[in-house]
Amino acid sequence: MAQPFIEFAGNKRLLWIAEEWQRYSGQLAEWAMEHLVNRRDVWSQYTLRNGEVGVVMLPIKERRGTGADMVTLNKLKRHFAGRAVSHLIGLHAISDHKTAKWFAVDIDLHDENIVDSGEVALANFTAAFEWATRLRAKGFDPLLIDSNGVGGYHVITLLDDEYPLADVYDFVDELRSDYESFGLPRKPEIFPPKREVDKDDLPYALRVFGRHHTRHHYSRVWNFDSIGDNEWLEGGEAIEVILATRPAPLRKMRKRKAAKSVSAVRERKPKRAVKKPRVCVDLDGVLAAYNGWEGPDVIGPPLPGAKEFALSLAEFADIVVFTSRCSLDQGGEAPRQPVSPAKLRLRVIEWLEKFNFPYADVYTGQGKPRAAAFIDDRAVACRPQTDAAAFPEALSRARSLVRRGGKS
Repeated sequence: MAQPFIEFAGNKRLLWIAEEWQRYSGQLAEWAMEHLVNRRDVWSQYTLRNGEVGVVMLPIKERRGTGADMVTLNKLKRHFAGRAVSHLIGLHAISDHKTAKWFAVDIDLHDENIVDSGEVALANFTAAFEWATRLRAKGFDPLLIDSNGVGGYHVITLLDDEYPLADVYDFVDELRSDYESFGLPRKPEIFPPKREVDKDDLPYALRVFGRHHTRHHYSRVWNFDSIGDNEWLEGGEAIEVILATRPAPLRKMRKRKAAKSVSAVRERKPKRAVKKPRVCVDLDGVLAAYNGWEGPDVIGPPLPGAKEFALSLAEFADIVVFTSRCSLDQGGEAPRQPVSPAKLRLRVIEWLEKFNFPYADVYTGQGKPRAAAFIDDRAVACRPQTDAAAFPEALSRARSLVRRGGKS
């Protein structure tokens, strides 16, 4: 058998991403079985013959309904592991009893060499981002996915139950109804692709995210929590967002005024936004009690006065909470178990929201992000565990740094 990922040889970044998808393939398979599989008796399968990639509907008509060939956890795991193009699959958005438990918009750009491909890609992203933003405003948790790396995007939304096909179709059809205002030349495909189906009607399936079938590309996921850095997530970080996606009930959308075209957006001079400066605040020992490493998931309780301090700081700055828990430099402490930055970030967010701390972002990368001031034990010193005046002094120092543009 051919060595997996041989076509990625020499591309360390792509090999790392491929290994991440392979490592998470079991978790993704279980997640997909619960949230994406509307019917197990049919699926689309990618094929590779004589160097040409194709797609077929399986099983063949004569074997459907026998139970001999089904979408299984192993089949899903093989897809997400992506060791071969022939392992990749697509899933149907319609069940055999005319319901759906997810919907999607597929905005394609198959050929990046067409005339004005850059403008087409921009229009595609503008539409995808706007539609995803509308869904978020309605309480949904959509995934905005860079599907092919050249301007094709999927907006996928999970539902908390199976809903009648007609209701789901009408909802997503209304969502895409203003496609022309974004400069799109035609309606993008939607899933479910039909409002009504006959018993033996099998509309086309949607390729499941992960490895691309023709390009050296893995799905990237838009980071709606980003404030400028790391907007597209890849590998394990993207997968963690997928696994944490929340299903939501189907709600009707209000009619919206048509959005301005992409050309109008480009010609309009953007208003100068008044942005607060960013101030980074250490988690352990400043906001949360810290008495030494007890594991990646153990975050101490809020320190007395920490929430009031954060609320006061948030009046004049955007708070970026940072932690060195993912750092390879462990400062002489006992060896730590590896921590996934994405998983740790979600854990910190849960802690902040549990105790109602204000924050603009959570940073778990290597080093420190750009900011006007850092509040920890090395920059703007803040040791509330040992100094009763730590919070007011840190606020005063932070104000001073922010006014001077972060210059010390």
